[in-house]
Amino acid sequence: MPSQRRTLLKATALSLALAAASGTSQAAPCTQDVCTLAPQLLWPAGVPAIPNWPGTAPAIGRDEVREGGEIVVNVSQPSYQAWLPRASKATGAAVLIAPGGGFSALSIRSEGTQVAQWLAERGIAAFVLRYRTFHQSPGETRESLNKRMFGSLASGLAGAAGVADGMEALRQIRAGAAGFGIDPQRIGAVGFSAGGHVVGMMALAANERERPNFVGLIYGMPMTTPLPPLPPAHLPYPEGTPKEPWLRPKPTPAPGALPPTFIAMAQDDLAVGTGVRAYYDAMFAAGYRPELHLYQRGNHGFGMRQQGSTSDRWLDAFGGWIAAEGFNKRPPAP
Repeated sequence: MPSQRRTLLKATALSLALAAASGTSQAAPCTQDVCTLAPQLLWPAGVPAIPNWPGTAPAIGRDEVREGGEIVVNVSQPSYQAWLPRASKATGAAVLIAPGGGFSALSIRSEGTQVAQWLAERGIAAFVLRYRTFHQSPGETRESLNKRMFGSLASGLAGAAGVADGMEALRQIRAGAAGFGIDPQRIGAVGFSAGGHVVGMMALAANERERPNFVGLIYGMPMTTPLPPLPPAHLPYPEGTPKEPWLRPKPTPAPGALPPTFIAMAQDDLAVGTGVRAYYDAMFAAGYRPELHLYQRGNHGFGMRQQGSTSDRWLDAFGGWIAAEGFNKRPPAP
């Protein structure tokens, strides 16, 4: 598609210039199956302030890459980066990826770029989100950082910047869908741990047209106390409907219902195990039937790390679920 290619070339040229200004990584060369574009800044005209957010950096700076590229910290200039499948393999589906890291870091490889590569190789466009993380000043102790972060977790304020960045990334990707060769109504989001909070809150956006079309919560969920109220999945049955579930007709979806949801976690996850199960129970009580995978082992943060556990196969399950829900089916030829 020549027009799509021209749009991508223009987008790449612009994002290369923006990446050079921000210090983010440059685009990787295209392989036979996947083309990685340069990062695109979310807020080139200025990052909006989040009132009372305790993670704000004193000044906008470059992302800090640590541990040989495994994690990124001190993200103050949020961005997203695209992994696009070759046109002959593209299904038109896309996924925005929000890595985890306790709101103070991003596990950018195991919960970001490796996931994006896997999806793009299978025809699903992927966009890795670098959302704002809590700024850690030189010399600040981990205890001090955790105090700021955990003190704002229950109210949802800890993840407020990430949610704002995720919503803006989704808006921009939808607006540029034609250039990316994707369907604007088949764009999902998957989040890990703290990224699961980001994606879970995006799914609860007040305007349902601004939500992702499908959602993956990988050892993460909305981390507010109490949990945010969930819209009902179905309209109430009319008076006189049998009470026995097996005698009732198929329910009618309610306006504003949440998007289809995939949930995965290991049962030995001591960090969010209780919270994930509580969120599943809340969804079930509201009439939803999310896809749920409870792996026997894997601990917290397994991502793309191979541990010899069945949790190693979570991405195969997620990809199969996307297909079963019909989001990566090519539209019929005109």
